[in-house]
Amino acid sequence: MTHHGLSMPPKILIADDEAKWLRIVSLYLSGRNCWVTTALNGHEALQKIAEDRPDLIIADIGMPGMDGYELCSRLRRDTATRTIPFIFLTARDQDTDRVKARRVGGDDYLTKPCSLERLAQSVETAMDRIEQARKIPLDRIGLSGRIEDVDLLDMIQTLELEQKTGALVLSHGERTGTLYFRDGVIVEAEIRSPAKEEPLFRLLGWKTGRFMFIPDAVPERMPITASMANLLFQDLQVLQEHEQEAEQQRGEQAAVAQEQEMPAVRQVLERLGQIAHRVRAQRPPGIGPLALRVLVVGAAKSGKSELIQGFVHDLSGSRWAALGTEEGKPLHRIDVGRVRIASGVALHLLAVRIEKRFWSVWEQCLPGSIGAIVLIGRPPEEILGHLQAFLRAREALAPALPVQILLSGPQLADREGKTGADELLAAKLAGIQPADVTPGLLQDQPVRLAVLDRLLDRWLTMN
Repeated sequence: MTHHGLSMPPKILIADDEAKWLRIVSLYLSGRNCWVTTALNGHEALQKIAEDRPDLIIADIGMPGMDGYELCSRLRRDTATRTIPFIFLTARDQDTDRVKARRVGGDDYLTKPCSLERLAQSVETAMDRIEQARKIPLDRIGLSGRIEDVDLLDMIQTLELEQKTGALVLSHGERTGTLYFRDGVIVEAEIRSPAKEEPLFRLLGWKTGRFMFIPDAVPERMPITASMANLLFQDLQVLQEHEQEAEQQRGEQAAVAQEQEMPAVRQVLERLGQIAHRVRAQRPPGIGPLALRVLVVGAAKSGKSELIQGFVHDLSGSRWAALGTEEGKPLHRIDVGRVRIASGVALHLLAVRIEKRFWSVWEQCLPGSIGAIVLIGRPPEEILGHLQAFLRAREALAPALPVQILLSGPQLADREGKTGADELLAAKLAGIQPADVTPGLLQDQPVRLAVLDRLLDRWLTMN
């Protein structure tokens, strides 16, 4: 387990009164280049934390003397320890326990018996978050500024890590939106806009405008706490419901005539039609409109939005619909695209970050998708660890999900036929073949369509 932002292997404290499980986890993480110390209860854990502050804590809930809830609460109330990532690892599998763990400040919640690989992934995700936040401390971002000067997802990660309470207010033209935080956890997302829109997707898609963080501001009503990933899941559900409403309003509008479409576009639309037919055959009748979801995965500023808009333009400029609206064209850059494929069938294109700290978002988005296009706009070595983590998540969460990689940087696209960038990258990635890697510019329509066509062909072959 490599952490480039730390000069030494990460120090992990494991608190659990079950000696056998404690030994198993300790040996496993020690073998992954972690420095592990252990405690049998919360009091012993506090003592060891005071003596040598760990980088991360893994704790059971049911321990004698002081349980995991109290241990986490005490750490969160102390300014010296409140930012230490905390993972609950417990045999309890009730929703009430999960909610309480989130409320006291837990970063992740795993149930025993837990896959050791899943535990390692949780550790890696937490460490990646803290490393990233160290690069962009909140005091350097400031309490206000321009959205184009920051990355909103990174800012949210920083607010979560630093356990902030307050309101992150965003403005974009005539739209304003607010994300409310309580002790670093998003508790509500709201948007004021002339159009019907889903808050989190829209807010995270704004690329220009202003932001301001107001400490200690809270919404008038405080709903049950939810992580960013859970809010994302709620917005996915709302998006599906909106697709049904839009389909009813749209009626039986005629699709663009196929003879007006170039052959490559027609082939992609035909493959989407075949996929829709197979998916529908497996669903109970009467469910309603079908949304086929494709993920566009990449690092910050890698061109995910541009690729999504390119796909929407390629497949049907006249059928573009920005999220939650029926606009005739994309008036604002966003990270979600929708294209009507046929009556009752739509393609959803969703931008997803590739960094390890977004594992919880992957958990919501990978299941139910028909494929993922990974966009690499700079030398692969810079994000190789994140790409490997994403592929491991794919294997664990959606093993049948096809993946295509687009090497989109100019210097990467020029390598085709010269250094075999596709073969070099495929050799480093489990489950990826040279045919799954395409060097080319995302601005080139034939390149975009070829990558999407290969992805859909893979799905049809595998299903």
